[in-house]
Amino acid sequence: MTDTQSYLRLYARERPFFLSVLRAKEASLYQQFLPLRHPILDVGCGDGFFARVTFGKRKIDVGLDMGDSRISQAKKSDAYKSVVTYDGYTIPFPNRSFQTVVINSVLEHVDDLPRIIDEAHRVLVPGGTCLTTVMAAPWEQYLFGTKVLGDWYRRWMRKKQVHVNLLSSAEWSAAFRRSGFRVATVLPYLSANAGALLDVLHYVSLPNLLSYAAVKKWVVFPQITHWYPHRFLSSFMDESVPLADAGALFYVLKRT
Repeated sequence: MTDTQSYLRLYARERPFFLSVLRAKEASLYQQFLPLRHPILDVGCGDGFFARVTFGKRKIDVGLDMGDSRISQAKKSDAYKSVVTYDGYTIPFPNRSFQTVVINSVLEHVDDLPRIIDEAHRVLVPGGTCLTTVMAAPWEQYLFGTKVLGDWYRRWMRKKQVHVNLLSSAEWSAAFRRSGFRVATVLPYLSANAGALLDVLHYVSLPNLLSYAAVKKWVVFPQITHWYPHRFLSSFMDESVPLADAGALFYVLKRT
């Protein structure tokens, strides 16, 4: 069983199907770089579920997100030692406060990308590490809906997913270097097949959205997830893809 398959089994019991498949792949990538050095800051922590699944009992020191996010749920989780809100621009900690910064699937959504990257660099100690995943430019072209409906669907999905920054791998690397980071590692993921699959799973996940609206639970009967085709789905997510063609990228950045 691959790491992706293992995390998919955990994630799908409590979260929408589409999100579970994507986050399972991301969780598996982080395993290559554990243990993280403390203190650790998680920027854009959301409800804390990803951190709890990915890092297990290794509590993150600080979870950080905006007040209108699901951060109130993160406060109730056991993923963080403390949870802090911020304005989405200025990280409310002094220079050189953290050994590690985690930013998972956040940077493609922010309005002021250079400022957030600068802030992540600022709060790291020299030699500190930033681990981040980002969606990349090819993502929109891989959507099943784009293949069927063309540019209209691509634009609609960009607005729906609030993707403000969909950059090429070269552009992402340049953005990080401009803020003073050294790009230590880039791991490409999300092939064309994986992108099409994830788009279809958006619609397969509609029952999750309805159950959350009705009873505030994404998955009402987690027992049925045992019968999901975890191995089949994970095989798509684990497909190798060249750097320039990847729909998403995992970066390990170093503050020099």
